[in-house]
Amino acid sequence: MRYGKVPQALPAGERQGKAAAFNQKNIRPALPEPGEFDDFWRGGLAEVAAVPPDIRQKRIEALCDGRREVYRLSFATVGGGRIYGFLTRPAGPGPFPTLVSVPGAGPGTGPDTDPANEGFAVLCCNVFPYETTEECAENERRYEAFNRQGLYVYRGAESPEHCLLRSALLGISRAADWLAEQPFADADRIGVFGSSQGGGFALMLAGLKPRFRAAAANVPAFCDFGGEKSGWPQFRQHGFDRMKLFDAAYFAARIRCPVKMIAGWCDEVCPPESVYAAYNCISAPKEIVDEPAMAHEIWPSYGRLLQWLKGELKG
Repeated sequence: MRYGKVPQALPAGERQGKAAAFNQKNIRPALPEPGEFDDFWRGGLAEVAAVPPDIRQKRIEALCDGRREVYRLSFATVGGGRIYGFLTRPAGPGPFPTLVSVPGAGPGTGPDTDPANEGFAVLCCNVFPYETTEECAENERRYEAFNRQGLYVYRGAESPEHCLLRSALLGISRAADWLAEQPFADADRIGVFGSSQGGGFALMLAGLKPRFRAAAANVPAFCDFGGEKSGWPQFRQHGFDRMKLFDAAYFAARIRCPVKMIAGWCDEVCPPESVYAAYNCISAPKEIVDEPAMAHEIWPSYGRLLQWLKGELKG
């Protein structure tokens, strides 16, 4: 993958024969955890808590159908920025089991409305410091304009204290805290999930705070910063050495809730070695699904993971 490109799956024909067995249970992060890790994130949580949240919420009338309520949301985060997302919840008082998600890499998404039909509230937060819409074409236009000076994930990576990912992660953590305080949400039944970039964020969010009841991650990014086959976006290969503070493996070591993950053995974007480096750090109850023929993509196993997650929240 070249600098400035988002993850792409290999065509099926190019994947044949690329999977190989490896001793996955013994894989650990290639580099020791930075000594400043806990202080760095403890300071970040204190910093975002000191910022007035300035919550803005607007109902999307066209998507409200009597069974569900859909809103645009945004929250202030560190560095004078904002985090933007969408909230969908069933109509009625609740409290409902609740999901938090971050999309995969790319132009971002609109609201995730389907879980509301199953009785879940869901908060979907994009990582960009600008608002996304319900229209894919408009999201593509805004994304391309924002990335003309380089891919967003490297924005500010020379200084982790001020990078885009830090403001996004702290802002989304704040959004999850707000969600837990709402009368329609059951604070004891909040799960987090995602794929690729979203899978990495699921591990980071679950490790950052003991807020979540369960977590699910498909081919998670940001894993094993120092590994020969590290996960997207390969910060070390691009010279951003201090971005090891964002290694999802170190967050995974702090997760307290049950976790399920998926590793694609033909994945060249988030290689299985990197996924296992994070998985093997988890001391909470855990399970991983191996997909020997899967590249960087979503297979039916991810749907089963999400059904498990929903079952954990309903139970």
